Amino acid sequence: MNYNHTGARRGKPKRVLDPSAGLSSPSPAPQMPSSPYMYNQQVPMNNGMPPDYGFNVPEQERPPAGPGALPPSYGFGPQPQPYTPTSTRNDGFAGTSQFASQLLNQPVVANVAMQYGSDLANAGKQQIEKYVPVTALKYYFAVDTDYVITKLILLFFPFTHKDWSIKYEQDNPLQPRYEKNAPDMYIPTMAFLTYVVVAGLALGTQEKFTPEQLGITASSALAWGILELLVHIITLYVMNLETSLRYLDLLAYCSYKYVGINVALLMSLIFGRLAYYIILVYYSGSLGFFLTRSLKLRVIPEGHSSYSAIGNKRRMYFILFVSGIQSVLMWWLSYHLV
Repeated sequence: MNYNHTGARRGKPKRVLDPSAGLSSPSPAPQMPSSPYMYNQQVPMNNGMPPDYGFNVPEQERPPAGPGALPPSYGFGPQPQPYTPTSTRNDGFAGTSQFASQLLNQPVVANVAMQYGSDLANAGKQQIEKYVPVTALKYYFAVDTDYVITKLILLFFPFTHKDWSIKYEQDNPLQPRYEKNAPDMYIPTMAFLTYVVVAGLALGTQEKFTPEQLGITASSALAWGILELLVHIITLYVMNLETSLRYLDLLAYCSYKYVGINVALLMSLIFGRLAYYIILVYYSGSLGFFLTRSLKLRVIPEGHSSYSAIGNKRRMYFILFVSGIQSVLMWWLSYHLV
């Protein structure tokens, strides 16, 4: 048996897995890291190009970079735009206001609104009058310049006055502007406010003025006035005395003492402590005489046969108590300011 040695296979046979592998150029072997400490180094993808997660968004559609620019979008659809106010909202408000003005210009709507407002005001007035006698206060503040001057003269010089009666018209007393014997609240109110101002002036001359001290003076005077009014009301109730005096009448009569306090304090600032005591003593006497004659016709009316002798004595005690306590309160409210 003959063998052809020329076609014999020389060397070890080579195994080929992919027949076409030999037809293509061999791929270069991956480069290994040169350093032994860089085995975990990441191999950049896309041949070193930055990744594009926007699915190849064209360059002209990408938002410009800057301080106010939005971050790049990684979504699939259109991204929401930032909110920018438009004129449609203003137009809506303008339209609403124009509609409301046109509606209010209608006669029927205007009449209904006026009627509703009038009813609401009347209801509020009734609620206020339950606690504050607004109508009664109008009577006590119905004064004019002639009445104020005449009443101040009467307070300082009541000894020459003869007629102390109060005139009535249809069972209602005349207003103070028409009747100088009627009590008012204008002079007491102005006198109280003046007392606070003069007290601050007196404290300033003594280098004792502070806002807190001025507030204490005003609040203490107001508290003493309320306490005095309560004492008089309780006295009338305990003594079972029926009079034509109202609570505001008592408050007005008892508040006339601030007129004398102001004059005494002003005189003390000009002429010293002696002038203060002279004015205080004189005005205490004139105010006591004024209150005695004014209250007598309100507490013990002339020709009233239903009052007994014992009842009249109690009424006289009440009148003297109200008149006498004014001088004590005048000194108590002003001695620390001299």
